[in-house]
Amino acid sequence: MHPAKAPFHIMVKPAGPACNLDCAYCFYLEKEKLYDRGSRFRMTDETLEAFVRSYIGANPGDAPVVFGWQGGEPTLMGVGFYRRAVALQKQYGAGRAIENAFQTNGTRIDDEWAAFFRENNFL
Repeated sequence: MHPAKAPFHIMVKPAGPACNLDCAYCFYLEKEKLYDRGSRFRMTDETLEAFVRSYIGANPGDAPVVFGWQGGEPTLMGVGFYRRAVALQKQYGAGRAIENAFQTNGTRIDDEWAAFFRENNFL
């Protein structure tokens, strides 16, 4: 894989359009019909590893690699999913600067999530 000449940013939707709320204004809820229902809107561990490896490899070596986690509601994947993501980032990043941003409705954030975000410097 040849890295890009300039850094780029991708928003990752590991839970697809799934959300724990049913807000009347939300345009993501209607997107559920675009997904394979058998997937239950969840990114597999195999896909996570392939994505992390290829996204890091595609970014130029001198720029931080920024992962933007979004949804639906990304907390539906569970904190364990993001622990694996961070471990894979360290494995495939080989010392590169890696940053994580997380967009959530906040309703599922508890002490475990807050500690994880702080320990791993999530925006």
